[in-house]
Amino acid sequence: MRSRTEVSARRSGDPEQLVLIDADEAQAQALVGRLRAVWPRLRVAIMASAADAGPALGEGADCVLLAADGPHASSMDTLAQIRSGNPDLPVVMLVADGDESAGVAALSAGAQDYVWRQTSPGHSLARAIRHSVQRKRAERYARELAMLRYQSAEASRVQRGLMPRFLLDDPRVQVRSGYRPGDRRQVLGGDFFDVVQSSPARLQVVLGDVCGHGPDEAALGVQLRIAWRTLIFAGVGQLQLLETLDRLTNQERHAEHVYATLASIELDLNLGTASLALAGHPPPLIATAEGVSPLTEHGGGPPLGIGLPPRWDLHEIRLGGQWTLLLYSDGIYEGRVVSRGARLGIDGLIGLLAGAGPDATWDLVPDGLLDHVEALNDGPLEDDVALLAVRCQGECGSS
Repeated sequence: MRSRTEVSARRSGDPEQLVLIDADEAQAQALVGRLRAVWPRLRVAIMASAADAGPALGEGADCVLLAADGPHASSMDTLAQIRSGNPDLPVVMLVADGDESAGVAALSAGAQDYVWRQTSPGHSLARAIRHSVQRKRAERYARELAMLRYQSAEASRVQRGLMPRFLLDDPRVQVRSGYRPGDRRQVLGGDFFDVVQSSPARLQVVLGDVCGHGPDEAALGVQLRIAWRTLIFAGVGQLQLLETLDRLTNQERHAEHVYATLASIELDLNLGTASLALAGHPPPLIATAEGVSPLTEHGGGPPLGIGLPPRWDLHEIRLGGQWTLLLYSDGIYEGRVVSRGARLGIDGLIGLLAGAGPDATWDLVPDGLLDHVEALNDGPLEDDVALLAVRCQGECGSS
């Protein structure tokens, strides 16, 4: 049975396995005896040289004890060799009793600490090893944290750069958008959206989602958005536009399993109508004075890039005078309602907006709605979420 002292030591993060490099077997055994008086279950691999210790250094060792008789070049070379091959492995130098110069030389060469080889008691050896291991771990965690912060800042900067500047100058129309990475991990995703006013009365809106996360998916999402905008300016119709984006997805994706979904809408602001094309994407929601509902009950065609023959349809919808359209990626309705043990679903998303007119729906997007869904999920959503809300007020659909 383990003693209470040993269990406490184990829980404190003390080392469990050491490598001792010492050509003097008698001194090595004596030192191990002093250490095991403190850590009875400590495993120690004794090696006569650094060459012999090579495999043991990479097999779960927490620390290296390296014997040296003085500040000789060979001792420092051995230390440099160990650090070069195992930069995260702390090294404690065992120097001749009273030889401060050897200890200082070892510290200058990269050792975490040094102790007297012959007379240091077990608790002094344990303290030096413990502190060396913990300092090395702290250094590694600090580097990893700095790298994560750098990556997070870079991802945020790139994500801001990927967001389009909407081309809109009609005072009747307002647009809001939002993007929230899954698990708040700040990893780039493939969600994209755009708004372009192609003529005084016509507004083009798109929201798409490339499956997966990372720079490759984000790059493909940007390519699809820019291609969509270019095709809109070229006057390409919705169905031909989807065919072109389908070919582009096939050509530009980095892996065979990658595909994209998309909802593209052409709005006639004077007539108050919408022409909707769906490629494997859920239909947008529309909020009017009568409530919130899907913009169409018809299913869409296949996603982009999966190799199926193009068979997309256009859905013509009468919007009316005042409305708010909500386009979204699947991350929002694939979140869970923890109290029910089920996914939210599109019906659940509509239920969250039930009774909200166009103004109330507008006010919820993006943060209010996302916060509500995350609260139901009992934490951040697993997948990225993109939201795009378009509101028309005033004289839309009056012609």
